[in-house]
Amino acid sequence: MRFTSIDFEKANNDSCSVCSIGISIFENGTLIYSDNFLVQPPNNEYLPLHTSIHGIAAEDTCTAPYFPEVWDLISEHIKDQIVVAHDGSMVEFPILESLFRYYKMEFPSYQCICTLKLSQQLFPYLNNHQLSTLAELLNLNFNEKLHHNSQYDAEVCGFIFLRMNQYFKLNSLFQPDHQIKKEALKKDSFSETFASKKIDTSLIYPTEKPKYENHFFYSKKLVITGEFTAFPKQRNKLAQILFDCGADINTSISKNTDLVLVGMGAGSKKMEKINTLSIAVMNEEELLILIKDFINS
Repeated sequence: MRFTSIDFEKANNDSCSVCSIGISIFENGTLIYSDNFLVQPPNNEYLPLHTSIHGIAAEDTCTAPYFPEVWDLISEHIKDQIVVAHDGSMVEFPILESLFRYYKMEFPSYQCICTLKLSQQLFPYLNNHQLSTLAELLNLNFNEKLHHNSQYDAEVCGFIFLRMNQYFKLNSLFQPDHQIKKEALKKDSFSETFASKKIDTSLIYPTEKPKYENHFFYSKKLVITGEFTAFPKQRNKLAQILFDCGADINTSISKNTDLVLVGMGAGSKKMEKINTLSIAVMNEEELLILIKDFINS
């Protein structure tokens, strides 16, 4: 499958004030091309609020080409292609229509897919469906400092779309296809991955006492994040060992957290919160030294 992911940044509130276009091309599950194009908006007018979001100002685009010239460079990646954008149904796709009307250009045909709307169907339980939230959910690294760089956001959006296609059965219109029945014994990788992150509530709200009272983890408030190679898809097993060692296991990081066990693929938001609250962390190697006597018991 080949598709194009796009992201726009605007100079002001006008729908035609695009000042940056990010474009990323994916083919057969791989990012094969990515670039960012500065665009001079009409009259090159900027609002301070918009500049504060993306960092682009009038002096950056005063010699940049107008949209029709940029379109000549990117049109082959959009015309008759699958095009995805996050919140595209409200932002990128209507903006494209406005730009073609403004410059009296012929509107191209393409298949548009909004990853925000798709994520709302696939993950209705999330508090929000922002790019960063979905990236963390799908184990993609997300750099807040690069957010609102149109090329970076287009790339992240593309990888999110890839993961959603990987984990879910989507029809030819890339919508959840409830008519497609999965094989009874074949679990999709999304279900397996996220089921493995659930911790038995009896370990979070225990009715029994831990086995060992003199262990390093005794009475410490712990949070587990990321994947641990010694416990592939077995977070419950790891949690049970920690509980036996007297740990107070929590599912969210707070100022009361004593220690966070950090495995591979830990979400960027969680790591940011850890740094903000100055919470101690422990990697898998350090963890295994402390629990090696309990792994096979």
